[in-house]
Amino acid sequence: MRKLNSFEIAAALIRKGFVLTIKNQHANGYEHPDFNGRVFVKMSRAGAPVAKQPFIIHPEHAPAGNWDSIKALSPSLPNTGYRNTNMTGYPAVAGSDSKLAIALDIAVEADLHQLLDLLGYKSSVSALQSWAAQPSVSTEEFLNEPNLTDTERDALIKARIGQSGYRDDLLAYWGSCAVTDCCVPELLRASHIKPWCAASPAERLDPFNGLLLTPNLDLAFDRGLISFDDHGQILLGEDLDPDSNRALNITPSLRLRQIEPQHRGYLAWHREHLFRK
Repeated sequence: MRKLNSFEIAAALIRKGFVLTIKNQHANGYEHPDFNGRVFVKMSRAGAPVAKQPFIIHPEHAPAGNWDSIKALSPSLPNTGYRNTNMTGYPAVAGSDSKLAIALDIAVEADLHQLLDLLGYKSSVSALQSWAAQPSVSTEEFLNEPNLTDTERDALIKARIGQSGYRDDLLAYWGSCAVTDCCVPELLRASHIKPWCAASPAERLDPFNGLLLTPNLDLAFDRGLISFDDHGQILLGEDLDPDSNRALNITPSLRLRQIEPQHRGYLAWHREHLFRK
């Protein structure tokens, strides 16, 4: 059975309103004002997603864990004795630098929501959500209101699914530059693959329609001077001359550090409509 990897879980947490507060080498910590404590998501040394029990919770949640009621954890049982040095704020193991935690698998995003609810998560509701949820004005009627701008519709969608900024989604998903592995947030730009002007409201919010890139790669990608194939290999446009390539350190060996099936439709659109072959 397929399970969510660490990047997919991080993106799901961001959509639920969690914020990245701890960035460690092998585990990133997320917090939410309506959740008591901090959860962690495993990160690999090479920046690739972790697939085996990537979600980490505090050991204090073990007594509350009615694990059998969560299909995500069957037949895979949680590792209640998981140890790692990266879980800031978790209890230390005597005589060791390691911290004690519970590591587990998540099958689908709905199961992550179920687990968080089981552990005491209480979602807050904004005034906009409350108004949109009133019986007199259905969500569908509100979203289809002709006088609403796309920006207003997008704001409603973000509020209803608890999503923070798009850049935060990409930071949670990629962790560093999608190509170079540069991990300095100030040097990274969130770039849509299918641009905002051409994308639907849902596509504008989809983390798989985004790349986190250093400024040189971001601008070259935005202008169609480079693109990526379905395997993540960089494609160099004819308008980008060899001298400029060397100056910008853009070489044929560059590639996306990872690529999921959900990326490929957006990349195909970019190659067809923006890439200057």
